[in-house]
Amino acid sequence: MEFIYRKRNILVNGKVGWVAYDTEFVDCLNDNITIYRKSDGSYFTDGGLTTFNLDCFDRQLDMPTWREDGIVDRICKRYGCEIAGDKEELRALHGSQLIQAIIAIYTWMNLRE
Repeated sequence: MEFIYRKRNILVNGKVGWVAYDTEFVDCLNDNITIYRKSDGSYFTDGGLTTFNLDCFDRQLDMPTWREDGIVDRICKRYGCEIAGDKEELRALHGSQLIQAIIAIYTWMNLRE
C-alpha cells in the first residue's frame, strides 16, 4: 500500500524550496494530510496546520486546551517530533515520524469529543 499518493515541488524564488507529500491519511476535516520536506532534506513539517486545527477545535470545547493539557507535547516526544517556529509547526527528521505524530494527535482529538 502506498501512503504517499502525490509528490509536488513548491518553488521559492524560481527554485525548489519544499517538496510536498500528499498522503492517503485524513485530518480532522477529512482532508488528506500533507507534509512538507525542506529541499535540503533537513526536516519535514506540517506547516503549522495541525496546531491551527487544534486551536480551532479547542475553541469549540469547554475543556483545557491542547497547550494546557500537554498531550501534544507528549505525542511529539513519543514520535521524535518538535513544535517549532511562529506557526507552531510540527517538525521531524523523518516523514514517518511526522505522519505518526499527526495521526496520533487527530486520533486524540476524535476521542476527546
